[in-house]
Amino acid sequence: MGYEWIIIRRHLFSVGRRMGLTTIIAIIGVGLGVGALVITLSVMNGYADMIFDRQVGINPHITVRRPYSERIENYAPIVQLLEKHPEVVGANPVIETEGYVLSRVKDVGTVTSGVLVRGVNGMVKSSDITHHITDGKMDLTRIEGNTFGIAIGKTLAEKLGTSTGSKIRLLAAPKDLTNIPPLRQYVVTGIFETGFYEFDASLIYISLAAAQRDLQWGDLATGIQVRLVNAFEADRVSVELRETLIATHADLFPTSWMYAQGNLYAWIWLQKWASFVVLSLIVIVAGFNIISILTMSVNERRREIGILKAMGAAPKSIAQIFSREGLIIGASGVLLGNILGGGLCWIQKVYAPISLSGDVYFINALPVTINISDYVMTSALALLLCLVFARWPAKRAATLDPVEAIRYE
Repeated sequence: MGYEWIIIRRHLFSVGRRMGLTTIIAIIGVGLGVGALVITLSVMNGYADMIFDRQVGINPHITVRRPYSERIENYAPIVQLLEKHPEVVGANPVIETEGYVLSRVKDVGTVTSGVLVRGVNGMVKSSDITHHITDGKMDLTRIEGNTFGIAIGKTLAEKLGTSTGSKIRLLAAPKDLTNIPPLRQYVVTGIFETGFYEFDASLIYISLAAAQRDLQWGDLATGIQVRLVNAFEADRVSVELRETLIATHADLFPTSWMYAQGNLYAWIWLQKWASFVVLSLIVIVAGFNIISILTMSVNERRREIGILKAMGAAPKSIAQIFSREGLIIGASGVLLGNILGGGLCWIQKVYAPISLSGDVYFINALPVTINISDYVMTSALALLLCLVFARWPAKRAATLDPVEAIRYE
C-alpha cells in the first residue's frame, strides 16, 4: 500500500475529526441522488414494459380491416396469404363489437356492465391472453346446446359476482345496430388477470362462431388480427403486407399497433430520459458537496501538504490523494444509492405496497422493472461527476507552494 492510501484513510475516516462527519454527509447526498435516479428509471421501465406486455401482448401487432368498418367475407384465403409472410407468427379473423353483460347476484339482484366483445378463432395465434388465465381455461367452444364458453377479466368477474362455471347473459350490439339481437346465455370457463384495469374490467372473449350467431352476420368478420415475430417491426411489416394484399384485396388495409398506441409508448420513454436528466441535477448538487469538502480539506491541511512536498512528494501524488478521496466518496454514495434504490424497487415488485386505483391509473400497482444496464449507466455517471468535481481541489492542492504553506501555518 502506497503512502497515498494511508493518508486518504486518515483524511476520510479518522475518528473524531470534523471531516469524518462531512464525508458521511457527502456520501449520503450522492446516495440519495443515485437512489432517486435508479427508482425513477425502474418505474419508467415498469410503465414501458407494462404498456408493451399488456397492450401489445393482449392486442394484435397488426390488424387488417376494410375502410369504414365494413365487414370482411371469405377471410380464409386472406389469412393464409398473411401467414405466408416470413415474419408473421399467425393470423386469425376476429369480430370486435360493443355489448353488455348481466348477471344475477344473490341479495343484490341483476348486475350489468358494458364490455368490449372479441369473437376470436385461433386465439393463440394473435394474443397471449391464455398466459394470463388465473382460473379455469380458455375454452370458448360450445358447452351444451346453444351455450358457449366465455372468458372474462377478474375485475369484471368480481363486479358480476361470478366465477368459473357461472352463467351470464351477453348482448352484443354493434354501432350500426338495426335490429336488437337477443340476450344469449354463456358459461364462464376462464377468468384472466392482465394487471391492466381496462382489460380486466371490460374485455371479454367468445368464439367467432358465437359472435357471428349473436350478431346474425353469417360467416363475416370485422378484421384479421396478425401476430409478428418482432412487434417493433410492425410498421415495416404492415407496409409489406399492404403491398401483398393490394393485388387481390385492394380494399384491405393493415394497421400496426404503433399507429394506434406507439405515441403512448414513445411518450413513456421520453419521460424516462427527461426524468433522468432532471434527477441528474441531484447528483450534481451532491458533487458540489465533494468540491466543498475537498476544498476545506486542502485549506485545513496546507501545512501537511507543504511538509509532504518538502519531503519530496510529487505534485501528481498530492493530486491523486484528493482525487481518490473524491472517487471514494462517490463510489460509497453510488453503492448506498444502488442498495437503497434497488431495495425499494424489489420491495415494490414483490409486495407492491404502493397500490393504485385501477379505474384512474389503468393499473393496480406501481409498476417496476429493474434493468442492470440502468444501474451501470447511473453508477458510471455519478462516479464520473464525482471524479470531475474532485479535480479542481486536487489540482489546487498539487500547486501549493511548500514554502508558503509551511511559513503561514
